[in-house]
Amino acid sequence: MNTKTFVMIVDDDVSILDILRQSLSLEGYTCEAFTRGQDALDALERMPAEVLLTDIVMPGIRGLELVSRAKRIHPALTAIVMTGFVEEFSYDEAIRAGAADFIKKPFTVQELLVRIKHAKLQDHLRELSITDELTGLSNRRGFFAFAQQQMKQARRNGERMVLFFADLDDLKTINDTFGHVAGDRALSDAARIFVETFRDSDIIARMGGDEFAVILGNTPDAGIDTVRNRLEKRLVEYNARRDGSFRLAVSVGLTVFDPARPVTLDDLIRQADARMYEEKLRRKAGGGAG
Repeated sequence: MNTKTFVMIVDDDVSILDILRQSLSLEGYTCEAFTRGQDALDALERMPAEVLLTDIVMPGIRGLELVSRAKRIHPALTAIVMTGFVEEFSYDEAIRAGAADFIKKPFTVQELLVRIKHAKLQDHLRELSITDELTGLSNRRGFFAFAQQQMKQARRNGERMVLFFADLDDLKTINDTFGHVAGDRALSDAARIFVETFRDSDIIARMGGDEFAVILGNTPDAGIDTVRNRLEKRLVEYNARRDGSFRLAVSVGLTVFDPARPVTLDDLIRQADARMYEEKLRRKAGGGAG
């Protein structure tokens, strides 16, 4: 039985919805069904599903857009798209949108069950390949995959995108003074602070070593200031609880992707990295952590 697997089904055909919901429920799945993509997205904010099963051709938000937006809300979501128009279907587009698999209508319940199991396994293997083992954040490979997708979305919607690039100060000193176990703990604790600071929909990654990157979608200037202040507050609170061993400090650089003046992701990272290094030098000159 799959009593812990929550499947969200989206199709504008009510009869298909009823059949799928009843069939999966009999197999032990927990199901929620929607005829509109927007209703499904609203529900995802309240109740994270493990599997999204959606038709491609629907009024309003179409299936691939739904998958893309749903994956930004819950990156670990396994998405399977349904289509009755295989001749017009692009597997590459589905994969780029974030789908793990597709299934051709009409299909049997047994075929669907096999597809769900296969798609969850594929997503699990992919998740292992793009996840940093120490912190649980996306690794560099995962960051580039998610960030490229976010940039395409920003360019398509004419929205700006913010890149935070952060460096954990004095990690070598922590390793040399307290040992590498403490250094690993510092990285893990810093990762947790980033997760507590940013939104679930933001892309947070450990790029390697002591470097972290965060992508924020469509964030105004006031929102950027709020996030920076929240990060500083979290660090102050963390250090106030320390027992006299290492303290955490980060240097941050940020840059904004403007769809009216597009640049590559590599360019964006270089700009943010340069600004982060400038901040680190200013803090050293001022006697701060560095």
